[in-house]
Amino acid sequence: MLVAITDDDQDIDLDPEDAEAYFDRGLAYAEKGDLDRAIADYDQAIALDPQFALAYNNRGLAYAEKGDLDRAIADFDQVIALEPEAAPAYYNRGNAYFDKDDLDQAIDLDPKYANAHYNRGNAYQNKGDLERAITDYDRAIDLDPQYADAYNNRGTVYRKRGDFDRAISDFDQAIDLDPQFVAAYNNRGIAYVDKGDLDRAITDYDQAIDLDPKYANAHYNRGIAYADLDRAIADYDQAIALDPQFALAYNNRGIAYGQRGDLNRAIANF
Repeated sequence: MLVAITDDDQDIDLDPEDAEAYFDRGLAYAEKGDLDRAIADYDQAIALDPQFALAYNNRGLAYAEKGDLDRAIADFDQVIALEPEAAPAYYNRGNAYFDKDDLDQAIDLDPKYANAHYNRGNAYQNKGDLERAITDYDRAIDLDPQYADAYNNRGTVYRKRGDFDRAISDFDQAIDLDPQFVAAYNNRGIAYVDKGDLDRAITDYDQAIDLDPKYANAHYNRGIAYADLDRAIADYDQAIALDPQFALAYNNRGIAYGQRGDLNRAIANF
C-alpha cells in the first residue's frame, strides 16, 4: 500500500494536473482507512475533472463511511446526473437513504446485482413485508451462494414468521460460510429459545460472547435463557455495563430481582 501511495505521489509530482493520479492515491488512502486524506484527493481529482463520476462515487462512499450521509447522497446524486445508467450509484444512494426506490433502479439496471437484492430485502424487512424480503434474499443467495449476510438476514425473517427450523438452517449456513459471524450465533440462539431448546441457545450465546465479549445483546439473550437467576442477573449486569441505555436489560434484571424477592432492587431497575 505504501508503495502504491509513493508511486501516486511521484505521478502527481510529475504532473500536478493528473486527476487520475489523485483518484488512485485516494483509493489507496481509503483502503488504509485514512478517509480524510482519501476525500482530499477525490476533491482534487474532481476539481481537475468535474465530469469524473468515479471520483464523486468514491468520495460519496468515504463520506458514508464517516457517517456524513448528506454529503454522501449529494455525491451519489452527482454520479447519477453524470451517468444515469450507473447501477452502483443508485445502489450506494439507496443504502445512504435506505431507499427501496433507488435499490429498485439499481436492480432494473443490473438484475444480477446481489448486493442490491440483499439491501432491498433489508428495506422490505424493515417495512414488515417479510415475503418480499425473503424473495430478495433468495435472489441474492442465488446470485452469490457464499453470501453469509443474506443467509443470516433471511433466517431472521423466517424466525419472525415462526418458521424456526428454516431460520436455524439459514443461521447454520451463515456460520458455515463465516465461523466468526457473531450475529449469526446470537440469532441462532434466539431461534433455539423460540423452539424451547435452551441448552443449545446458551451454547450459541457462549460462542458469540467468546468471539465478541463486548456484544451486549448476547449477554442479554443468554440472561433470558438461564434458569439460574444469579447467572441471569450477572448477564444483565454485563449487558448494562456495555450499554447503559439498554432498557430491556434493566427491565429483565428487575424481573429477576423480583423473582428473588429483592423488591427494592427490582423497583430501582424498573
